[in-house]
Parts: sequence; C-alpha cells; structure tokens
Amino acid sequence: MRNIPKYFRVEPSDDTLILSAMSSINMILDQEVREECTLLIDQLSQNNATNLVIDLGAVDHFGSVMLELMVILWKHIKTGTGKFVICNVSSVGKQVLHATKLSTLWTILPSRAEALTFVHS
Repeated sequence: MRNIPKYFRVEPSDDTLILSAMSSINMILDQEVREECTLLIDQLSQNNATNLVIDLGAVDHFGSVMLELMVILWKHIKTGTGKFVICNVSSVGKQVLHATKLSTLWTILPSRAEALTFVHS
C-alpha cells in the first residue's frame, strides 16, 4: 500500500487541509477509492486538520467514483466541527453536483482564496 495520495496534492494550511485534485483523478478505479480515502483521512489526522478544502481546478469533469470519494471525506469532516468546501469547480462539475443534489449539502466557492476565508470565518 502506498503512503501518499496518488490523485491529490496535499497542502496543510493551519487547521485546514487543501486537497488539489490532479487531472488524473478521472482515471481512478473503484478499488482505489477506499485506499485513496484512507490515505487522505490519514493526512487529515497527521495535520490535525478539522477543515477540508477540495480544489477541483485541474479537473474538467468527474463521475460517480470521484463523488463517492468526496462523500466519504465530507462524512469524515462532519463527524467533528469542521467545514467542508469545494472550490474551482468547472461548469460541467457544477452540473454534476447540482444533478446529484450535493450542491445543497456542500459549500461550493469560485476560488481557493474564498474557500480558505470561509473555513477560517
């Protein structure tokens, strides 16, 4: 098992972890989702992060596997008092989040700067 995420660049920022999805996220396989989630949750713990920002700026579109990964991470953050924010979502990504009604559960902001301001407010 690898010990660093394969599909996200991880950046700590105070009590927040920023996960920048790489364009290769569209290649993630079903069986890799659990391993990737475990690694990302470990990163949250190692960095004492209570908030999570997922930056989708490098991703034009995503499907059910990516949605599953984000739902798992959102549920993990919601077990505490942290905030979960998605930023830099493409127009196609926004359509997916709207169609799945996840846009009603998650905060979606246009930029990373706005996402960090939100989680620290």
